Amino acid sequence: MKKLIFLPLFFFTVLQLSAQNKYEQESKISFTNVPEKARLFVSKIIQSKKVKWYKEQSNNGISFEAKSKFKGKKYSIEFDTNGTIEDIEIEKKWNDLPKTIQQNIINSLQNTFIKHKIRKIQIQFSAEEKDLINYFKDDIKNNITVKYEIVVKGKTDSGKYLFELLFNHTGQLEATSKIVFRNTDNIEF
Repeated sequence: MKKLIFLPLFFFTVLQLSAQNKYEQESKISFTNVPEKARLFVSKIIQSKKVKWYKEQSNNGISFEAKSKFKGKKYSIEFDTNGTIEDIEIEKKWNDLPKTIQQNIINSLQNTFIKHKIRKIQIQFSAEEKDLINYFKDDIKNNITVKYEIVVKGKTDSGKYLFELLFNHTGQLEATSKIVFRNTDNIEF
């Protein structure tokens, strides 16, 4: 009887550990290989001719991503394979975050890591397409979910790694993923 209980628990634990790793591989593609729905959405948010398109393969599947700099901000807009918006991320500096958010994030980082260094901060916006367009064009904040995605070089008992942490709108930690590089072709801004 103990063997029957032990094996499923062991199997479940192994699956849980592998789900905590984040794999991503981006490859640059032509805008003609992107779903039209995604291209139209980006044109409504960013009025820039310099939009770079990427196909991203990760442990979550395949997606398309538009990257651009617009009005001094770095945008990353992600879509599923049908061109449906998943989220918009804008890179920010630490001092751009509200003090209460900063404090909640710092508390989480200190409880999670022996030592840490923040490498990248992005504010993530998700909602229905029409709500995101209203927010970015007219600053109408209806139905917008705001989260903070932070890449951290963190030291734990098992070593130093890069992690991606996702915080909710109040700065409470929701998810932690260890970034695992499968290929050296990962692209950053």
